[in-house]
Amino acid sequence: MKIYTSNNLFRFLVISVLALFPAILFAGEYIIKKGDTLWDISEEKMRDPFLWKKLWKANPHIKNPDLIFPGQKLNIPRDVVENKKEEIQEEIGVVPKKTERNIIPVKVIPKTIPAQKKNYLTSKEILLQGGYISDDVKSIGKIYGSSQKKTLLGRGDYVCIETEKPTHINDKFYILNQPEKVIHPVTEDHIGYLIRIKGIIEVVGEDNGNKKALVIESYNEITIDDMLITFYPVESPIEPDKQRRPAVTGYIIKLWDKYNMSSAGSIVYLDKGALDGIEIGDMFNVFSSEKPHIPLGTIQVITTKDKTSVALLKKAFSEVKAGDLFRN
Repeated sequence: MKIYTSNNLFRFLVISVLALFPAILFAGEYIIKKGDTLWDISEEKMRDPFLWKKLWKANPHIKNPDLIFPGQKLNIPRDVVENKKEEIQEEIGVVPKKTERNIIPVKVIPKTIPAQKKNYLTSKEILLQGGYISDDVKSIGKIYGSSQKKTLLGRGDYVCIETEKPTHINDKFYILNQPEKVIHPVTEDHIGYLIRIKGIIEVVGEDNGNKKALVIESYNEITIDDMLITFYPVESPIEPDKQRRPAVTGYIIKLWDKYNMSSAGSIVYLDKGALDGIEIGDMFNVFSSEKPHIPLGTIQVITTKDKTSVALLKKAFSEVKAGDLFRN
């Protein structure tokens, strides 16, 4: 009979735990099929397409999220799947177990059919984070300090603010980046300024004569000298009943990512807007700017201004960059 010493037993336990570690960490494997994207797989397996970056991070062997191939294996992160299951369980409630009892006839009362669940194009956070391009910037104040003496701020931090007009407790403001000039990559015309919404603050009072506010939402790193504009309600755009593919041709003039990298789920900015006939929910194909204009992916509009629009890259077959074409 084999006798385990304490050292051998410890090694056995460590090896056993390490053997189980992938099963603990990952909910399962997925074999990539032809036509798959990380965006689609995240929607199917994790019930949220915007979690594609977490899926990519959990699979370090995937070097480029736009270059995945049939037959490759993907690990599905267990923590994300479990969180989504809990959310769904909360929404639908726990189904009670059946118990044996005498059946008592009851009067059947017709129930009202609940309204059909709305399908949203994107989340409110992505919509705000994407921002918009504006002709000018009308700031009504700025962040000039923090009570914690921090330079990088986020949700839960207190900030000191300056505003043009008096404020009251519970007043809210959007936090903006410093305006970023947008130049058309093809015509070199000045288009406007990219406004990125970084978060929301709420006034809580004063501290030693300084207006004090709490960061209640943070979509990006907040810094001293970030600008403020008046808060206004925003609703997530709803998927249209009938998908449009209008005959509009234009250019992608900027990417949200400062490193000009693109993949499914990325935000892009277009040089056409509502005055050109573009509506929220419109779909377009993206082509390379160089001939023979190779298909690069598809985009869907989530915000429109008069002369510009914001869109989500729904599918990416190759890298998309500023100057590429969109059309149908």
